[in-house]
Amino acid sequence: MKNIKLIATDIDGTLFDSNHEYNIQRLNNYINQLHQQNIKFSVASGNSYSHLEQIFQQTNNIDAIVAENGAQILVDGKTIYEDTLNNDELFDIDKELNSNLNIISLCFSGENGTYVNADSPQTNDYYINNLVRLEDMNDINDKIFKMNIRIDDKELDPTVKYINDNYGDTIHAAVSGFSSIDIISAHINKATGIKELCDYYNISTENVISFGDNGNDLEMLQESGIGVAMKNSGKHIQAEADMISVTDNDHDGVLNTIADVLSLEA
Repeated sequence: MKNIKLIATDIDGTLFDSNHEYNIQRLNNYINQLHQQNIKFSVASGNSYSHLEQIFQQTNNIDAIVAENGAQILVDGKTIYEDTLNNDELFDIDKELNSNLNIISLCFSGENGTYVNADSPQTNDYYINNLVRLEDMNDINDKIFKMNIRIDDKELDPTVKYINDNYGDTIHAAVSGFSSIDIISAHINKATGIKELCDYYNISTENVISFGDNGNDLEMLQESGIGVAMKNSGKHIQAEADMISVTDNDHDGVLNTIADVLSLEA
């Protein structure tokens, strides 16, 4: 067994069940037990920090948040790392993608808001609670961490390939679930975020156990000492992991696996 010093988990399809809920009391209890063993607990998500802060209001003992697929990292609520996209390049790519792909909606995730065109069908929902509509996207005056596009499920993988083949020197695309593709800087992913966090804590990625279920988790699972693919994840995700979660996300898969691996008390 590796000497685990950090746990990093994805949210949707992983720690959260299909209704976007989690076992609050059990997670809080486990984090307290982990702290007694000098193990840190972190969230690694494609979501914005503002969204993550909102959904974890009842769990205030999380040590670190890797948001925006690694583009923004906060420890104890303070930013220790961020990587932003070049807005001018992003707006040019935005125009090309809208011209060449059957995009349902496209948004830019920034530090102070989530930006869409005035006529976008995108609305505030579970993932977005700070929507800003603009007549001209060039009016954005904010740091942009990520672009997100929503597209028909059958077009997800071909679209990711198209974006990475044509713009791979500048940006990187990965399926993030729910008919959605996250687009971030070419050199950024959850694994780079975890590496930054490990440097901050002065530990190795070999001391990390991570959990994920989708394409934007792959690098993190591969880089961690123990990468755990969720039982509900696709075979291509499970093939890259060191182990499969004890149960799926609808049956406390992350918490059951943590308890099993680290011998925590219920």
